[in-house]
Amino acid sequence: MRAVFIRFIDCEGPGILEPLLREAGYRISFQNAYDRRIHLMPEIHLNFDLIVMLGGPQSVADPAEQEFFKPYYDIVNNVVALPNKKLIGICLGSQIIAKALGANVRPGTKGPETGFSDLQLLKPEHVIFKGIQKESILAFHLHEDIFDIPVGAEHLLASDFYANQMFSYKNKVFAFQTHLEPTLEMLRVWQSVHKEFIAKGNGDFSEIEVKQKVMAETANTIFRNIIKL
Repeated sequence: MRAVFIRFIDCEGPGILEPLLREAGYRISFQNAYDRRIHLMPEIHLNFDLIVMLGGPQSVADPAEQEFFKPYYDIVNNVVALPNKKLIGICLGSQIIAKALGANVRPGTKGPETGFSDLQLLKPEHVIFKGIQKESILAFHLHEDIFDIPVGAEHLLASDFYANQMFSYKNKVFAFQTHLEPTLEMLRVWQSVHKEFIAKGNGDFSEIEVKQKVMAETANTIFRNIIKL
């Protein structure tokens, strides 16, 4: 089995997802979309069993960026159309998925959502939550754009700040507005790289070492359940 991570900024990598995929026997590749000299590999949806689109500073809501995003919208539609393919989108990746599936993506009216907060499990009986015996999980946020839930998708996670935090589509496409994947090292880098954006919000960045460990426990369960589908 083969998986590819599409990165839209160099500091937003696979985090805890990469070792989980290697544990499951996947061979891993990377596509650096932030280097616009490099073109998306042809027929990427045919070459990989799982495609993961990660976060980045670009905006799906920006009309000037639509030509850049078009090949990634095509990936979503191709994965949906083909059997035995899966797609995970995180932050920007989730917004790409939502837009490709016909939902509106726009700047949130409350401004940036940053730092740690609890997310409510809206359908705790869903297969991706198997093994989680809690009504909420801890997650990390670093975004301002938000999406509507596409028609036909299942709304699975919500926060008090912005309700639409995660959805699944046909149990093969999984869109996470929130971040569950970052390692402690990634969070420390983000605090530096994204400090100007973080300053616009009022998120919780306290005890990040403890909170990252708590977050990773449930994130590992969710990602393993998706990988096994």
